[in-house]
Amino acid sequence: MTDSPPEGTLQALWQSQPPGELAMSIEEVRERARRLERRVARRNRREYIAAVFVVFGYGWILWLVPFSTARIGAGLIIAATIFVCYRLHVHGSAASLGSDLGINSSLDFYRVQLERQRDLLHSVWRWCMLPFVPGFLVLLIGQALAQPARVSFVVAYGVLALCLGVGLHALNRRAAARIQRALDRLKDNA
Repeated sequence: MTDSPPEGTLQALWQSQPPGELAMSIEEVRERARRLERRVARRNRREYIAAVFVVFGYGWILWLVPFSTARIGAGLIIAATIFVCYRLHVHGSAASLGSDLGINSSLDFYRVQLERQRDLLHSVWRWCMLPFVPGFLVLLIGQALAQPARVSFVVAYGVLALCLGVGLHALNRRAAARIQRALDRLKDNA
């Protein structure tokens, strides 16, 4: 006697399974790649615009504030802003999908672009937030030393900056996790 169930049972079991998702068409892959490219371009444009405001705001401190430590801190923040923009441009821009690629090449291209954005967002604390720490510390310490009566304001500003950094880190981690889920779905569809 064998342990296998009767043949009719296997067929019924096979037919009762929910239908699997079909692999994506080349048009769908191309559309998703174009959407990713547009979304990344909008994100980068927002970051560059914010960088202009940061450079002007801290440039104002750099030229007008008489405290040398505050000026050094402002200069460090401007340098960090330029570094972050460079890093975002080099490592965070999305490439365009060529129109002559087939389905496998298009899918590989899209997967690589998603992985690139996921890795960028996952490591945002290292390349985006950490460069600002020295400038903020020098700026805050310089302000506290130059104006001891405003130490409570300086501490509040520091706590606010820390909370903002933690919040931005959490948002970027969540976005990286969302991209990872999309990558997992791609792997399942392949």
